[in-house]
Amino acid sequence: MMNREERASYVLGHSTEEHRRLMLQSRFIGELTETLLWRAGLAEGMDVLDVGCGVGDVSMLAAAFVGPGGSVLGVDRSAESITIARQRVKDARLGNIKFKVDDLEELKPNRKFDALVGRLILMYMPEPAAILRNLAELIRPGGLIIFQEMEMSTGRAVPEIPLYDQCGRWIRAAFRYAGVETEMGSRLYAIYKQAGLPDPRMISGARVEGGPQADFYEWLAETVRTLMPMIVQTGVATKEEIDIDTLAKRLREDVVGGRGVVYSPVYVGAWTRKAA
Repeated sequence: MMNREERASYVLGHSTEEHRRLMLQSRFIGELTETLLWRAGLAEGMDVLDVGCGVGDVSMLAAAFVGPGGSVLGVDRSAESITIARQRVKDARLGNIKFKVDDLEELKPNRKFDALVGRLILMYMPEPAAILRNLAELIRPGGLIIFQEMEMSTGRAVPEIPLYDQCGRWIRAAFRYAGVETEMGSRLYAIYKQAGLPDPRMISGARVEGGPQADFYEWLAETVRTLMPMIVQTGVATKEEIDIDTLAKRLREDVVGGRGVVYSPVYVGAWTRKAA
């Protein structure tokens, strides 16, 4: 397993392939995040801090809620990701989003925010409760704190598809090797409480996909591609066994051929308001 210093880096990296995977991921789970933001009460005119913003997908979702009278500041440690995010926002002509390159551990903006949002961020943090406690200091009293995390072990196929189950085992093995919490969704309640926050409300949801046109096959294959060096290093599979260039095709054929569906891992959302 990686030590704390090694784990401090985002284990999926910041390559062009990873940026593409993040955009595929957002297409796949964007509606689940949008539902969470709506349920949590994100509203027009709010100033939002999006931590670990990557290439800007959650920032753009939040911007639609707060409108031109509100604002979103997206923060990520990767300059490459922020460059892409800025170009995407420029292309979309969204004037209420700005981005900043910074480490979450050292983030000290010169203002407070009405809401804090983050998607698939705390799972990578060595001390998530401590990070959340520090980030909550940047939110005004009564402000929203909203996070969405994953339960990796909950993905399944009906009828059972061995290749899908195998992909899940490969991915979980790589993340565990990197010291990442693969079941962070279930830990959100405890982490909010450890951070000194009021009891969060929580919801969960998953995508269910079938048919040849689903985004799911490519998204899963690209996740395996990004993690492949670590998968091989753990010893759970070889490059030949993974056969990455045909993986999406084989997944599609197995699902469509079996007239089945695949359930994504469950995504758990938690939100609360900072005490006044």
